[in-house]
Amino acid sequence: MTRTTLFGRVAAALLVSAIPCAGLHAQAADPLASLSPDKRAFLSDAATLEKLGLTPEKVQIALAGRTPQQVDAYAAALMQLLEDAKFKPGRDAGEIALNPQARGFNSGTIVRPKILDKVKRDDGPFSLKRYMYQKAGVPTFADAPVAIRLEDLTAGKVDVAFVGVPLDFSSGWRDAKHAPEALRGMDGLVGADADGGVDPGLVLNLADYGNLTIDPMAPDRGLDHVRSMLADVAKAGVVPFVVGGDHTLMYPDVAAMVDAYGAGNVAVVQFDAHADAEENGDHLISDNQTLTRLLAENIVRPANVTHVGLRGRGATGAVKARLAAAGVKLVPMQAISEKGAVAATDAIVAGLRGGPANVFVSFDMSVLDPGDAPASGRPVPGGITMREAIPMVRRICSETKVVGFDLLDTAPILDPTYLTRLSANYILHACLSGIALRKAAATQTAAAR
Repeated sequence: MTRTTLFGRVAAALLVSAIPCAGLHAQAADPLASLSPDKRAFLSDAATLEKLGLTPEKVQIALAGRTPQQVDAYAAALMQLLEDAKFKPGRDAGEIALNPQARGFNSGTIVRPKILDKVKRDDGPFSLKRYMYQKAGVPTFADAPVAIRLEDLTAGKVDVAFVGVPLDFSSGWRDAKHAPEALRGMDGLVGADADGGVDPGLVLNLADYGNLTIDPMAPDRGLDHVRSMLADVAKAGVVPFVVGGDHTLMYPDVAAMVDAYGAGNVAVVQFDAHADAEENGDHLISDNQTLTRLLAENIVRPANVTHVGLRGRGATGAVKARLAAAGVKLVPMQAISEKGAVAATDAIVAGLRGGPANVFVSFDMSVLDPGDAPASGRPVPGGITMREAIPMVRRICSETKVVGFDLLDTAPILDPTYLTRLSANYILHACLSGIALRKAAATQTAAAR
């Protein structure tokens, strides 16, 4: 049966079911009573019906007063519709084939060897500035010097390395791939934190580690490369600040931290309006499924995940109940609004003290209210304000051992102003300030001994 024929049959069945029967062969009070057990179970299963935009109650209303034949046709049509939606070998392509015989199949991820450098230099970050007090030039994150190899990070005793990953992968409004360049050229990452009382650029050794390569025609191919490169950065004792890119990146970012610090030794704080915990997606990885995959592959334990800012139409009771039952700590937007950001941060930090010492913070710009970040990949009204977000991030990064941070889903083309980019850089600066405060306190403690 072709799809056209099938959908025609479904439409006919639903149309017939909607025609009043004028008392002819009217059924008893329960319109499902005449159905076979499998069809009755199908039309009573809330989870299955949700995929069709129905509930058991809506089915009862739709079928009230219909004949047994019409009810049976209704159930059969819906069951066939879901069956037809499944993958069918021979009809559906499981994947778009790649060409493994291509001479440059892996050329995009090959790091350029030092022997090809035209200028010999000592290992370490190097400046791109022409002027002593430069206000314009080649932009870098936080005006930091550039590092292109791990030897540069090690020789420069770098504390934090910014890494751009221009990934536009999945379900959101597009343009996250331009965020690294846009944020490099935007204010907000340089100078003192007035509230924190520290200038992170004076306390921390910073470097811009450039962009990691992504295959724009098959972005999933690049995730393993991102994971490997970030794991090397972390193993060198450097904190990677990943600037994406959409929220798909949280998967290789967290996995890289686990590769570096060991299974069970990394806690995750996910700032996000969305759970990113969709099940049974058409693809096995997307921004909608990042947390799903991390948990399904046992890369991170549910009890070591704290989700902050969940809200919106996708934050259904079923989603929240499933995550809570698994052990994920939920701090939804409603709790922040009711208790206040300070109390919410107290709870987040207290919860982290009982888990792994190493903390990875993933900050999706959608967690912010669109008034402060209109150009996030999937904006949702009613979010955290920048007035709340800056101290929340600063505290988490100062009161816990943050080993990695990513800032995701800034989509510059969607914002004709500078607002989203400015907010994004201030969030990065807040965590930098927190890490600087933590380092300064540790230095003072060591000096007092």
